[in-house]
Amino acid sequence: MKYLKIVVGYPPIQSSKGVPLLSQNRQFQYFNAPTFIYPMVPAYTASLFKKNGYKVRWMDGIAEKKSEESWLSDLKKFNPDIFILETKSPVVKKHWQSIAKMKKILPKIQIVLVGDHPSYAPYEQFENSNVDFVIKGGDYDFVSLSIAEFLNGKGELDGGIYWRAKNKKMKEATHKDEKKLDNGEIIYHSGPASLKHDLNTLPFVDRKLTKWQLYAYANGN
Repeated sequence: MKYLKIVVGYPPIQSSKGVPLLSQNRQFQYFNAPTFIYPMVPAYTASLFKKNGYKVRWMDGIAEKKSEESWLSDLKKFNPDIFILETKSPVVKKHWQSIAKMKKILPKIQIVLVGDHPSYAPYEQFENSNVDFVIKGGDYDFVSLSIAEFLNGKGELDGGIYWRAKNKKMKEATHKDEKKLDNGEIIYHSGPASLKHDLNTLPFVDRKLTKWQLYAYANGN
């Protein structure tokens, strides 16, 4: 199987508290007035995948003000192989629920969690959701790409990756350590988070791909 179709994005989050600010915020908040800040690292991630020949879709359900039903329908139509999702502590439980719904409609999708909370508690993500990979810090734009490249038979996994050993390939992947969860499942990881990459080699952000107009006006700046 070739892993060629990638989504970078955020599922919609409906809340009476307001609009969740997930992108490029040091401190998570809900805003009454919709505010959308351009998510630079996810945008670099999507652009890097495109540069390397992957078919990429940007799906920020929050900024696009999508309903969950509509967003999931769009996801199913695109039928991606890999979904990159950045999360934070105040909404991680909602993202666990989103992962369950994504897996229900696309059982073979590989979901990669990145961000502050997974970096702090990688094993918790596997205990509470059906996520496939967690990136513990580092340059997660490059590290996300290494996951896709590895799945396509190109090289080894970068440092800082945790994964479920669901098949022979993942059980045989080079790893530094492993941990058995309470349910008996084995989680492997590839060692310390990777900061070895040359950031100067990143492509310029593809603003058309990442729908710049979503963040150009209601961004509070």
